[in-house]
This record gives sequence, C-alpha cells and structure tokens, in this order.
Amino acid sequence: MSSLSLDQARHLDVDGGRIAYYETGTGDRTIVWVHGLPLDSRSWEAQRAHFDARYRNVFVDLRGYGASDKLPPEPRGGVTALYTSDLAALITYLRLEKPTVVGFASAGHVTLRFAAQHPQLLGKLVVINGSPRFRRGDGWPYGFTDPGIAHFTDAARDNGIKGITDAVLRPDLVFADVDAARAAELDTWFREMSYNAGVETLLGFFDDISLDDDRSLMADINAPTLLMTSTIGQEVPSGVSLYLRTTLPRARLAELPGVDHFAFATRPALVNALIDAFLDD
Repeated sequence: MSSLSLDQARHLDVDGGRIAYYETGTGDRTIVWVHGLPLDSRSWEAQRAHFDARYRNVFVDLRGYGASDKLPPEPRGGVTALYTSDLAALITYLRLEKPTVVGFASAGHVTLRFAAQHPQLLGKLVVINGSPRFRRGDGWPYGFTDPGIAHFTDAARDNGIKGITDAVLRPDLVFADVDAARAAELDTWFREMSYNAGVETLLGFFDDISLDDDRSLMADINAPTLLMTSTIGQEVPSGVSLYLRTTLPRARLAELPGVDHFAFATRPALVNALIDAFLDD
C-alpha cells in the first residue's frame, strides 16, 4: 500500500539519537509532513501521491517511530520538547525556506508548539485534529479523562504493544466513515506501523504529551493556519478547533462533516483539496 519503505529513509544526527526522513516530489515550495500516533511517515501515502507533482515533500519519522531511533528514557523537557527540537533541526539542516508544516493529532500538538516557538522556520501551518491540551481539566472540557488515559496505559501493562494498539484502533472508535473492507485494510496497515513503534513510544503520548497544556502559547502563532476538525472523531472533539480558531490570530477552520479521526487516510481527496486551496491562496 505504501510507496515509502523504512530502508529508503535518510537520517539526521540530532541530540541523543537519529531521526529518519524522506524527500520526494519536485517544486519550489516544500511541505513537511509530521505523522501522529501510532503511525509513521508511510501513513501519508495519499498525500505523497497527490502533492509530489507540484511540491517538494519532506516526511519525518518522530523519535520512536518508523526508521528513527527510539525515545530516550527521560527526554529533557519532555517528549513534545524533544519532537519540536528534532523538527527544527531537520528544517534547519535541509535549509528549507518557509515550508508549510502539516501535523496530525499528537503531531498536530507538536506542530502547534513548534509554530509558537520557531516562527522563523515555517511559512504556513496545517493542523488536522490537533490540540494544545489532550486531558480534560478546569476550563477545558475536551479530550481524555484520567480513567480514559488509564484505559490505554492499563492495556499496555496487561498486553504490551498489542493491547495498546487494540485500544487505539478500537473499531467503535475509529474508521466509522469507511466501509468494512477499507476499515480492515487501514487497520492492518496502521497496526504494522504501531507494532514497529513499540509500547514505550506510544506511552510517550499517554504518559507525557497528554500532560501538556500549551494554551498559553497559541496566541503567539502568527503563521497562516488551516485547522481541520473531524465532526465524528472522538479523540479530539470539534470544540478544540473552534477554540483554536478564536485564539490563533491568522487561523481558518474547515469542518469535515461525517469524517472520523484519521481523516487524511479515510477522506484523502477532501483533505488534499483543502490543503491545495489553502496553499494556493
């Protein structure tokens, strides 16, 4: 299904390890694609196929995923800080001039912080079902409850990578917008990437990233931003993107009606068309 393979990856030495990346396509403008949990760069196949004819595409495997090195045991400043540092290092190393950065879900969170902290390194930002905060709390009714987080961490403790992958790709939680055959195809494909990442990498989200609260950074994002929200996705409710739309100074919001969490894979034509229009505006 995927045209990228792990043995095609290039590597960049960064603080404490190596990150893998892939370069495809042609064009004067560059898009940097940052996958979310539990995936890696191979998950962007529909986007690579669509955008390669007109853009230079750079796909990055976050630490722990794909062909990148595993997460260090206790990353300095937390996992999100490590990921944003790695992303900045890659963009600087490749001398990318104001690229568009696209982040999905947990990587949407990473790219939001990246945009706030490194405005000189990007031109535009696209966030698909991302959030500045993934746990509910005072003044924040969106995301996971503590028992909800425990559901995933308990699954990892009891059944390792299979248990937590089963919880993340639970049939009643994802792929509600495609037929059974396509859902089974995506499930098989995504499981391969999840198993490759391993349980400690996935716990990097539930034990670390999910504790972040980056709301105070959102007003600092001045890049033109396209927010996409899946109306039937349960992981990141639409209210999160409505909040971001009113907080980010230069944001626009696209609601994806009847679309589930993994929108870029289940509704690629819609997602690609929205990104096309945003980049051409």
